[in-house]
This record gives sequence, C-alpha cells and structure tokens, in this order.
Amino acid sequence: MYQSRYHFTNGKMSVAVDSMTGELLELVHAQSGENLIKNSSFQLPQPFILRGRAGERTVTLHPGNARQIAEDEGLRAKIWQVHRQDEELEVHVLYERLMGDGRIYDVRAEYVICLGRQEAKSTWQMTFENKEPGLSIKEAQFPCINGVYWGSRWEDNTMVYPYHAGIQLKNPIQALETEPKRIYWKWQEYRYAYLIDGLVGTADSNGLYALECKYSGNLSMTWLDYYGEEYGLYFGCHNPDPDVCALRADTWGSKSPGMNFSFRFDVGENLETWTSPPVVAAIHSGDWHKGAAIYRDFRQQYMPAVMPRPEWFEKSPGLIAHYDFQYQNGGIVHTYQDLGRLLDEAEDFGIEHLLLAGWHRDGFDQGFPMYQWNKDLGEEREFQEGVAAIRQKGGHVSLYINSRLANLKYGELQELIQKYGVKLHNQELMTECYGRDDVNFAVMCAGSQQWQQWLEHAVSYGTDTIGVDGVYLDQLAMAPPCRCYSQEHTHTGWNQGYQQLLEQILSKSGNDFNAIHEGVSDLYGTLSSGQLISTFFYYHNGAYPEMYKYTFPDHILVDMLYPEKNMAMRPVHVGQVSTAMIQKAFVLGSYYWIYDLVDDNTFTRDPKQYAFLKQVIALRKFWLERWGMGTFLDTDHIVQTAKGWTVKVYALQDGYLLACAAEANEPGWVELDIAHLDSAVQYPLERPEEETPCQIQQKKSTCTVENLQSPLTIIKIKGLGESHHGLRQVGH
Repeated sequence: MYQSRYHFTNGKMSVAVDSMTGELLELVHAQSGENLIKNSSFQLPQPFILRGRAGERTVTLHPGNARQIAEDEGLRAKIWQVHRQDEELEVHVLYERLMGDGRIYDVRAEYVICLGRQEAKSTWQMTFENKEPGLSIKEAQFPCINGVYWGSRWEDNTMVYPYHAGIQLKNPIQALETEPKRIYWKWQEYRYAYLIDGLVGTADSNGLYALECKYSGNLSMTWLDYYGEEYGLYFGCHNPDPDVCALRADTWGSKSPGMNFSFRFDVGENLETWTSPPVVAAIHSGDWHKGAAIYRDFRQQYMPAVMPRPEWFEKSPGLIAHYDFQYQNGGIVHTYQDLGRLLDEAEDFGIEHLLLAGWHRDGFDQGFPMYQWNKDLGEEREFQEGVAAIRQKGGHVSLYINSRLANLKYGELQELIQKYGVKLHNQELMTECYGRDDVNFAVMCAGSQQWQQWLEHAVSYGTDTIGVDGVYLDQLAMAPPCRCYSQEHTHTGWNQGYQQLLEQILSKSGNDFNAIHEGVSDLYGTLSSGQLISTFFYYHNGAYPEMYKYTFPDHILVDMLYPEKNMAMRPVHVGQVSTAMIQKAFVLGSYYWIYDLVDDNTFTRDPKQYAFLKQVIALRKFWLERWGMGTFLDTDHIVQTAKGWTVKVYALQDGYLLACAAEANEPGWVELDIAHLDSAVQYPLERPEEETPCQIQQKKSTCTVENLQSPLTIIKIKGLGESHHGLRQVGH
C-alpha cells in the first residue's frame, strides 16, 4: 500500500519522513501531540546538504526531489527501521546517489535517527561515501530541522544560544530580522562598530536571517534551546572530540515564521568516506535549564582533566588591568618603576591582582610575539624587582600574551611566520589588522607544535625570569578558529592545539599559577583559572551569561566592569549601564576585570561609581572568605521575586546563599519552593559584617524571605528543613 510518509515512534517522540525523498516532515511530542515542524519551506536544505568542488565549480549535493525520482528510480530513498536489543528504535534513510546542479553524482549517503528508549530524545548521524571522480566534498550541513515553533503562535517562544557566554532572544524570529543599530566609536587608532538592539538584521543570499558561530571561537558550547510556555527543544552536537563546527539558527522572519536549526561540519580534504558526530534533538518540559542538564551530562564525560586553580584566585574578587605601559602608537604611561605604586592603588580598591599589557618589546598590539622586557620601560632588573616587591606583599601579577598574532614587520621572524602561520587554501598567509591600518599580523596556527612552544617559552620567561604568577592569553577562545592548509608543518586540530597549549602551560607552572584567556569555551574551562566573557559589547543584544554559568557552575567567568562617566575607551551607551553590569557580575559570582587606564578608562574619574564598586568588592570578598564560591543554581527554587529584583541561588555545604540585586532603592522579597526555613540572615552592601535577620513568611509549600536591602545584599539560609535533600550538586 502506498504511503506518502512513514511514521516512527518510541511512544514519547515520533518522526515522519517522506516515503520517496526521505525529507523530515514531522517531529512530534507524543505527550502533547504537537508537531514542532509548522512551516516546511521547499527552498531549505532537508534533511542534509553537502558542499564541495569539482574542478573550479562549486557543487551543492542533496537528495533528489519527486520529479527527479520519477525520472530515475535510483534516486529514491530507501527507508527502514531497526529495533535494537536495548529497545531503541533506529530509522535508516539511504540514498545510493545524490543530485547537484541538475545532474546525478555518485555519492552514497545515509542518515540514521535513533529514538531513545522511552524518552523524547532523538540522536542523528549521517555517513557519506564519495565515489564521484574529481569531486571533493568540503562541508556537510546536518541535520536540518526546519520551520519550528511552539504552540499556535511564535511570539512567545524564546531561544538561548551560546554566543560567547550566552544570549537569550525572546521571539527570536523577530529578533533575528530586526535591523540592529550601529554605534561607532574611536579610541586612539581603534575604530569600533557596536551593534545594539539586534544581532543580524540583514538577510543572507538565500533570504535568511542567520545566527551562525564557530566552536570554539565565539560559540562557547555546541547546543541551543528553543522553548515555549510548557516545553522546549534541545538541539546539540555530542561530539566527544574537540572538532571545529558551526551551530546555525536561521529564519525567514515574521513574513514566514519558523526557526531552522542545523550544524555545519568541515569534512576535511579529499575524504572518500565521512561520518558525522552525533547530534541530539530532545523535547523536554520547562525552559532551557533542562537543556543545560542534557548538555552538561554529555560534555563532562569528555572534558580534559581539571587543572589546579590557585586557592588565592578562588578567594580573589578580581584584577586591575593596565594596558597603558606602552600603547600601539608608542605612547608610554607607566614604566617598571611604577609597579609598586600601582599595587598600592589597586589595594585601596580591595584588589591585589595586576594584569600588565604593553610590558614587552614595542608594546601592545605592536610587539607580538616579542615577549621580552621593553628597554623603553626600564631595565629588566627593574621589572624583576618591581614584580618581586608585589609578590612579597602578597600581590599577584599576570602578563598579557596574544595567543594568535605575529607582527609581519619582524625580519627575524619571517621563517617562523612562513612555516607556522595559517595558510589559506591557495597557500597565502592569513593576516589580520587591529588598530593602525599599517600594522599587520600573521595568524599563527594553533595546531602547530612550534607555535605552541613559542607561547610556552613566553610564559616561562614571565614566570622564571620576571617572576610573575599568571598569564592572560588574548583571543584564545574569542577569535574564530581557522582551517590551516599549510604544507610546511604538521598540525592537530585548532581547538585541540589550544587545549594542548593550556595543558602544557599549567602542568609546568605550579599550583600557584593562574591562566586567564579571552573568550569562553567548555573545551578550555577546566584548563584555565578564568574565562573573559566581555558582556559589555553584546549587553544590549540579549547577553545572558547565565546559560554558560548554569551549565558549568564550577568554571569562573571573568567580566569587564566600566565606570559610568568620563570614559574614553568605550562608548557612552556602555557607561550608561555601568551599575547594571556591576550588579550582574556580582549576582553571577564573576571575577571582576577593572581597567585602570589614566584618563581613558578608570573609575578614579567617576568618584560615585568608584565608591560603589569599592563597596561591591568588599561584599564579594566577604562572600568568598566566609563561604567560598558555592555552586551556581541560577533561579532553581525561586518561585518569584519582587519587581525589579534579581536573585540568584548558590548551593553551599550547609544550605543556600542568595545573591540579590535591585534596580531601584526599594526593599524586596523572594519566594522559594522550600517548605521550611529555620532562619535567613542578611549581609547588606553597606555593612556586610553585620548580620541582619530577615523576616520569613511560611506558607504551605513555599517560604518568602522579606525585607531584602537594596541595591545589593547576600542572604544566607540557615537550616534547610525538608529542602536539604533537594540540593543539586554539580561540577567536578
């Protein structure tokens, strides 16, 4: 009997595929009966697409359509199911040949959907075998799940996506098509363009508004979650290897609503066969927190072993960053003789950790990778003595090192650059420019052992010769990963190369050493003391670091804080949310990155914010010294809060800690799904050393803690009663 589509189910989830083409037509949640696929566009790739080259031609390969199958039955998909002994159901869809550019190619492809045992979870994987002479397949986009939204309307749907530490887009269909506003800003020779109130706003050549980031550049994890009022869809790549991939979320916009999700994989060079890593699509109740648990359970099995993090770092509230030793334009603000004074100024703030940039030959954004003392700043001996004095007083010093760039101007580095720089497909050197347009850098291959060794030697110079106890590796998880085609060196994968670098640095540097890097990635979180998330530049675009922090609460996130007034380095709209960013960093338990650039970016030119931040630092130190960091639970156990209040929950060994912040100067309250509390004690911003009992209203199954003091306060819940057994312990 003819069937236009075949249905397969495990009782919790069902899929339907076209009986001729193998296209995915339905993804149904059995409990609600809802089909998530509500808009099946004929123009979108489905269920996969392969891209490659045949000579000078670009070729796009896909399954045949009904008309093409009618002309050649060999293009028809072969579809069957297999019941495994573990009660999982496998759906196999096989194509003996594929179409491309109006002709048939001898490429055999198969994809498999595995429906998990009695759970609303599907695992997708595909394989191809290329037998077409002269054809090289470069990229696979798979699986393509298109036209998704929850419920009868899409406006109340939300997506969390791991752009840096995470973004949250409400009504992402509209959010992605919204044209962002562009704010331009000049600082020294740097010309910046900031996007606010939008991230995409311009359709690609196919008419799609696409958010697509690479792992592990500005894609920190390989999952997203798309949820409505009752249920959510988790979509994640479960690759145990640290391979580069891209996570794509796109839409036609509100003119043809529906979200499309897919991964793009770099296949490699001239492979005859290739198998994708597994991709999981799962339906869950509730919001994105359920998706985070799915990803955490997978990823923690394959993370590198945890490297020791200094005890002093875990008790430290943050660092003071000095990029003003020598700027790119040659301007010098500080010399090595200033180090002792700079520590004194930092200690007045409550900080004992200094980060130095521009300390090396030719200065910041100029002298990369010449990481030796700078004669224009003083003698090497002065540098050593200044650092030693800081260390003797109990302070800490980290040095800036760029993990990516080598200035092309250095004649003595031409062999290093030509042999170990990233080469494009045509063997041309990949270059980038920052600041002055006459300063050009080669992008060095993270997967080459020789570049890793160069950076290791730079770190060793800092620790063994100068005596510092930390390093900041710029661009490591922020700049996009590259595919290096160099024929002059062997290399591992890009992400694996940076993993190896961090492992080598930390294994050689001792337990008191700290390494921070720019950007955030679950591939590096166990290999670093902290990861810089820089929410200031996407704060107005749905910045939501809760996504990463909740998924991996034992990783320390470092975030930049800015004064409200008299700042030249960043645009005015960043300063206008100064208080909100400081409060956000506090409730998330972030490590503070505070610039002190004379005249350009310093809290000393904003006395009001200086005094506020000094209080916040003192409260954070009190928190860390009294209880340690705790385990971040985000809003677990919170039923509701007073309007204008943000409350985050931390699990401690003997209870909970609530980190609370208010938008306005009004007392607040928080209702918890905890049946009984013995007591709740408050430690407000102005006087953390004074314990102030909170009022508690006991209800049948909840407790409300009242009289929260603005603008910031800590609540320590003593005696959990019935709730103690509900504590979620995560981490390593």
